[in-house]
Amino acid sequence: MDHANSSKENEEPTPISASLRLALISSILITIADGIATISVIAAIDEELSNGESEKQDQKELDDKFENMQKQIDKLTYELAKVRSARF
Repeated sequence: MDHANSSKENEEPTPISASLRLALISSILITIADGIATISVIAAIDEELSNGESEKQDQKELDDKFENMQKQIDKLTYELAKVRSARF
C-alpha cells in the first residue's frame, strides 16, 4: 500500500504559483504585441515604398510638363524674333 500512496502523490499535479502564471501570461501578451509591432513596421515600409514610387511618377510628369513648356517658350521666342526681323 505504501507503493500505491507514493505513486498517487507523484501523479498529482504540482500547484503553480500565481506569480508564475502571471509571468507566463505576460510573456504571451508581450510576444503578441511584438508580432503586431512587426506587422506595423512592415506595413509602414510598404507604404513608404509605395509613396516613393508615386513621387517618382509625379516628378516624371512634372519634368515632362516643364520640358513641354520650355519647347513652347523656345518656339514663341523664335516666332517673336522672326516677327521683329520682318519689321526691320
